[in-house]
Formats: sequence, structure tokens, C-alpha cells
Amino acid sequence: MVGRVMESLSQDPDVIVIGAGAAGLSAAKALRAAGLVTNVLEAANHVGGRCVTDTTTFSTPFDRGGSWMHSANINPLARQAEAVDARLHKTEWSLTAAHCFDRTLEGEDFADYSAYEDVIWNVASGVKEGTVDTTVDAALPFSPWKAPAKHLISTMDGADADMISLHDTAAYDWGDDSDWLVEGGYGAFVARMHADVPVKCGCPVTEIRHGGATPEVVTPEGTLSAEQVVVTVSTGVLGAERIRFEPSLPVDTLRAIDQLPNGLLNKVGIEFDPVWQEAVLGDRFDFHANSDQFVTLFFGFYGTGLATGFIGGRCADQLEQDGPGAATALCRDSLRSFFGSDIEKMILKTTETAWRSDPLTLGSYSYAKPGGAGARQMLATPVNDRLFFAGEATMPHSYSTVHGAWLSGQRVAQEILAVRSKGN
Repeated sequence: MVGRVMESLSQDPDVIVIGAGAAGLSAAKALRAAGLVTNVLEAANHVGGRCVTDTTTFSTPFDRGGSWMHSANINPLARQAEAVDARLHKTEWSLTAAHCFDRTLEGEDFADYSAYEDVIWNVASGVKEGTVDTTVDAALPFSPWKAPAKHLISTMDGADADMISLHDTAAYDWGDDSDWLVEGGYGAFVARMHADVPVKCGCPVTEIRHGGATPEVVTPEGTLSAEQVVVTVSTGVLGAERIRFEPSLPVDTLRAIDQLPNGLLNKVGIEFDPVWQEAVLGDRFDFHANSDQFVTLFFGFYGTGLATGFIGGRCADQLEQDGPGAATALCRDSLRSFFGSDIEKMILKTTETAWRSDPLTLGSYSYAKPGGAGARQMLATPVNDRLFFAGEATMPHSYSTVHGAWLSGQRVAQEILAVRSKGN
């Protein structure tokens, strides 16, 4: 999807927003509504960032990044979708089958595996005050099903259970735990919401100079200056220093970036012949090929023949390193294990993502290292009322989500307006 074209950048903007994902678009829309001249600079040739809908691969739109309106009862984007009468798909997925290593689970084994999933979420969402932070893995009780079931954490947080902060995970606000789909794709919906926000696509920022009288932003279009700069790029990009800051960012900001690495969740889209109905909307299948490889498959997106395999954490990183097709091969293995070899005849087309290899994201979304539960607030702290950081990584209770990114843009816009009102 090509972004709307900004014919020319304002040479005297009030604010420069770096990144046209949900956070950047949200901030820019609010700032423009308040009367501030706002330049939005996007390195990619499309808007949406990590929330982008592919409308060309399948007969059904496929969200390559964010797809679900998580925590729908408290999700402001769900309210906006309702306000414009967007068609919403509210069917919840539930575990239908699980295959662990060499067999498909049945009877008591399947019930025990499924029950341990509830244990995982109860542990991950219930932390007693005053306890020392540890990994989610260390907090999980023993079970014969712990080793395979804990892989579910990687498909939620983008990192494995032995890598992420228990306290940060517990801080996430699940709401009523409902996940909705919006007809046409989440990325397309977010783009429509912000259709009135001009964006300069294909305009990467290489340096931000914030030590002088007015911050300066270096781009291929030249050097621009503005009183405030909003940075919405991923922690992967920040951590890799793809944007140079002069002077260097404060120690606390750098520490926050280090404590919030960008995790990885890749997707494999699979379109089935409509005549195949062995798995439908609401069905979820877990497949553990071995102790290192796991995929969870969700079927029937939008009530169609579109399924999506979710692969996270170390497994996703390894498969991406293995090269194109490796993640898809794992999904095909899982389908044959559940449905037999004839399932191959029902597959019309596939695609896969590779977010770690994308130089503009270097991953999918952030996770907090153990001890890093306070890093999100730290990253969200403005630098000298000039640099403002937005994006899902700055949101303690809605990180890793599209609505969290959008809310961060709203927060930053209000912070900037407050700073400017004090100066007048």
C-alpha cells in the first residue's frame, strides 16, 4: 500500500514526527487538529509501520503485522471502529488440537495441556507486590506440559518465557481478553482513520541534533528543524543506532532502550480452497515439532479459508535465519500432522513475514528483560521538552499492541501541547 504523498515538506514546522505507524499517525493527527504545523517523515514507501495490510497476495486481506484489536472492551480503536460501523469479527479462538513432538494429544493429555495454558496466564498476570522480578519461566510451576506449553509466551510477547520480565508481563491490561478482527484488515483500518494526515514516505531520518537552539533532523530531503521532535521508531532501530543522536541520549533513555529489546513474531499466511472445512473460524491448533520449534495456527480469518501460523521468539529468529520458506515448511509439517498429506492439495497460496530482516523495524515489538519493568515509563520521559518518544514500547499496560502505539501518540501530543502552552 503506497502512502499518501506529501508534495513538499514544510520548511518551518512546529513539530516533526518520525515514523508513520499507528503512534506517529496518531500524534500527527492530534497535533494538526490543535493547529500545529507537523511534518511526518516515513522511511518506508507505505504508511502503517508494523501494522500494514497486504491486499494483493490472497483473495482475503492479510495483516502482515498487527491484526487483532486486543482487549477489545478497553481498546479505543475498537470504539472508533464501532463508531463508523466497521464490520467486526468477534468470534474468539479456542484450542482445538495440540501435537507435541511425536503425537497428537487426546483425552486426559489434551485436557492437561490445555489446563496448563490457564496456569501460564494466571502466573503471568498475577504478581504479588514487593516480589523480586524474575523471568516468566522461573515463575511457572512444574508440569509435564510446561516445556511445550510455555512456548505460547513467545507468540504473545515476541520472546521466550526465559527471557522476559514477569513484572512487565503482569502489568499488561488484558481487559476482558477479547480479540476482534476488523473487516478489510487492521492496517487498512488504521490508514483510513488517518487519511487526512500527510506523510512524506521514502524519507528516512539518519540523525537528530538536539543540542542547539532548535532540534534538527537530517534527511535525504535536507535538514529540517522544529521545536519538538517525536520519535516513534522501534526499540530495535533505536538499539542498533540506525538514527544518530547528537548529543547522545541521556543515560536513563539509553538504559531503557537496552532493557526493551525488539522481539520477533512472524506470520505465515495460508489460503485454503473454500471447499476445505475441517478447520474453521475459531479453531486453534498448537504444533510442537520438537523442543525448539513451535507454531500455533488460527483458522478461518473473517470467516474465509485464510489461516495464519504464528511463530515467535527464538524459533522465529532461527527460521528467519534459515531463509525464505523455512517458516512455511514448519506450518506445512503441522498441517500434515493434523490432517494428513492430502491437506497439501487444499493449499492455494502461502506467504510469510520476516520482521527481523526488515531494516526499518529489526523485529516486531518490544519485550522487557527481567528487571526492566520500569523501562517503558523511562523511555516515555521527554528529553529536555524537545525529544518525545512514542510507540508501543513506551506503554506499560498496552505494549506490543496497535492500540498501545496509538495511545502513545495521543499521550505525546498532549505532552507537547502542554509544553508549548507553558512557553507562551
